[in-house]
Amino acid sequence: MKLSYTEQEMLETKKVCQNFDFNITQDLANKIGNSRVIFTGMGSSLIFPGKQAKNRALKFNIANRVEAYFASDLFQHTDFSDTYVFLCSNSGKTKEVILLLDYVKSRGAKCVAITAVADSILAQRSDEKILLTCGFEKGVAATKSVVEQGLVYDSLIFHLAKNQGKDVDFDKLQNALKATAEKIEHNVNLKINEELVDLLTKAKNYFMVGLDNGVAEEITLKAYEITRKMALFYPDTHIVHGVEEAIEEGCAIIFQPSVFEPYLSDFQKFSDKTNCSLIGIDDKKAIDGVVIEIDDIFSNYCLLSGGWGLLRNVGNKLGLDMDHPEKASKVGNPFEG
Repeated sequence: MKLSYTEQEMLETKKVCQNFDFNITQDLANKIGNSRVIFTGMGSSLIFPGKQAKNRALKFNIANRVEAYFASDLFQHTDFSDTYVFLCSNSGKTKEVILLLDYVKSRGAKCVAITAVADSILAQRSDEKILLTCGFEKGVAATKSVVEQGLVYDSLIFHLAKNQGKDVDFDKLQNALKATAEKIEHNVNLKINEELVDLLTKAKNYFMVGLDNGVAEEITLKAYEITRKMALFYPDTHIVHGVEEAIEEGCAIIFQPSVFEPYLSDFQKFSDKTNCSLIGIDDKKAIDGVVIEIDDIFSNYCLLSGGWGLLRNVGNKLGLDMDHPEKASKVGNPFEG
């Protein structure tokens, strides 16, 4: 069976990881020093790249204030002095991002464009630009671009940490990323057992439960685009705090069991009360679900690709055209002007 563009682009993520060069942000990190850093964008250009990089920065305990916001939220802020704002848009023409660019520049920010289009409005108007090498995707569901955006931000955090005396070994990181590339390919190509695929095909809605690091939230967005089903993201254990009152029977709760091990009994009680199925995505089997390959340093990328693999199986079972949703478009809200 011929692969959709979306599936091809999932698999091309392996090459994106293999070819990525962590030196891409070294000079920029030197300029930033200890300044405030904000990652922004809309949809997939913010959810995974920005949130997981923010969490990476917290783990390193670097001196910089590192924040991540949807572009539309940043209009509530007024002071961007001593701040580098990273504006991410694969197309370079997302309306909220372009409008924000002028807003933050006029309030003191240095603007860095992250885009795949060199002559885009975003690239031309920004103070600095980093061009993505993955190219413009044909599938509406962004995949390989999300990973490259995430790696650009990770690279920046690694260099900022290194400059501040933290233990960062770039040779180790490069080798780890090459191993991650193989794991991503494995996870995307997962053959899910038919019983699980049928369950997810018939499920009314999906509830994605995960840490607030962008992984489960990004998989939620991919579920809309690939399966056309309603999906909701719940951070941490929020789902067991009253949500059951509004949940219909026949839904699926998808999460990483090892992260929520102290609360597995609570999730099971929730499942029993709502008659919803619990589905795990993890590197070991604790409950029904899929077993994927995960590494230590780039585990979030592995989990993300495991979600793609699962949704890919469901989309194919449903017989959907993954590349062309009926209503969604590649650039959700393009700037015109």
